Amino acid sequence: MGENLYCIRRTATVEEADVIVAWLEDQGVEATVMDRDNPGVFAFGLTDAEGVAICVADEAVAEKGKTLLVEHDRQRDLAMVNAATTDDIEVKCDACGQVSAFAAELAGTTQQCVGCNEYVDVPGGVEASEAD
Repeated sequence: MGENLYCIRRTATVEEADVIVAWLEDQGVEATVMDRDNPGVFAFGLTDAEGVAICVADEAVAEKGKTLLVEHDRQRDLAMVNAATTDDIEVKCDACGQVSAFAAELAGTTQQCVGCNEYVDVPGGVEASEAD
C-alpha cells in the first residue's frame, strides 16, 4: 500500500478486522489491517479505545469500501430484526380478540392474554407436532 492511507473502519479486535478485510477483498476492495503489531494492542487482540484500523490506499477505493460496509451493516441489522420478529407466535384471545405475541420457546404452553388476562394456548410444541 502507498503512503497515503485512508482509514475506512476501526474494530475492537484484530480478528474482527481480519474478517472485514477478507470480506472487502471478496468485494474487490484491497484493504489491510494497520494496527496488527501496534504496542497498544493488548492480549487476545483487544486494542485501546481507538481500535484496529482497516485502511485502503486510494480515496475512491475508500469511498467504495465505506459504502459497502454501510450497506453490509444495514443488511445485517435488517436480518437481525427480521429474525427477532419471526420468532414470535401470535395468538388471538377468544375472550377479547386481542392478539398477543409470545416467544417461540413458549410454544405448547398456556399464557395470559395481554388484553384481558384470560388464559390462551400458544400453539406449537410437542403436542402440536404429535397431532400433525
